[in-house]
Amino acid sequence: MKKITISLFFVLLSSSLALSQDYGCFDFTWEGDSISGRYHPKLSINVAVNVDGLPHDFTMQLDLGAVKTNLYGNSLQAYMEVYPSLQEKLDSSKTFLIQNQKNPIFRDMSLKMGDLEFKHVDIGLFKEYGTPISTDSVKTNSVKHIGTLAPDIFQDKILVIDYPNQRICLAEELPKEYTNLNFQDLVLEGGRILIPFEIKDSNEMLMFDTGSSMFALLTTKNKAVAVTDGEVVDSLSVNSWGAEIPVYGSKIRADVKLGGKALPPTLVYYVDNPQFDAGFKQMGIWGITGNAYFLNSTVIIDYRNQKIAIK
Repeated sequence: MKKITISLFFVLLSSSLALSQDYGCFDFTWEGDSISGRYHPKLSINVAVNVDGLPHDFTMQLDLGAVKTNLYGNSLQAYMEVYPSLQEKLDSSKTFLIQNQKNPIFRDMSLKMGDLEFKHVDIGLFKEYGTPISTDSVKTNSVKHIGTLAPDIFQDKILVIDYPNQRICLAEELPKEYTNLNFQDLVLEGGRILIPFEIKDSNEMLMFDTGSSMFALLTTKNKAVAVTDGEVVDSLSVNSWGAEIPVYGSKIRADVKLGGKALPPTLVYYVDNPQFDAGFKQMGIWGITGNAYFLNSTVIIDYRNQKIAIK
């Protein structure tokens, strides 16, 4: 099962941001899986990726709630054995933190997705994470899932996520078709996107996390109780970077607006965990919003000017 990224506050960036060389578009696919006995068809966003010119087909998950783009150590180990050039690019003197552990960095790598190519970028290696791939499997033509695309590679650009057409574009300037939209201010926190919502007549900041795809609203227990009837109508156990996290859902009993537009009623999910309470408080956010609110929309994120619009 692919992970759902809700353990957001254990991921810290300690290396330089990547710079994209070209601009273009690429398609994405939905990854589905069963959680707590129920199948969810749109659990995560996967992108076909070419890594450093290797003659193999890979996918990576688009996760704007993460911080550092990374490749999974368990999944990549066999490729590093077959291609010594990968091992040569691994620099243990340059590290990033994930799950409170230091991990090394691949230097001077390339990533290509559709028309878009990133050159001379640093990519993390998440040690001991991911599905192991055997050396024999490396020789097959099957597509392997090997990593996470984080927002560090999109900084200072305009990112367009077209959910209905399952297409993502990166641009230097705002495309003309979006110039008349009502853009809202956003806040960038370590590359993560914080969006102003109106919940129960209060202005609240939520983090936009494509890794928490199935949750329209995810928060702490106390905040959830304040805007719901308090009755738990759904419970899930989700995988978050290898750890199982229980999540509970209740029906919302408050109005929710974004950019003055009322959003449809939904379940509010919460994590009853002091670490998440502390993480939300540290970032100054009410909670998280995932893909669920935007499946029929296009989201335009202007990293450079710190603006966001929904079409």
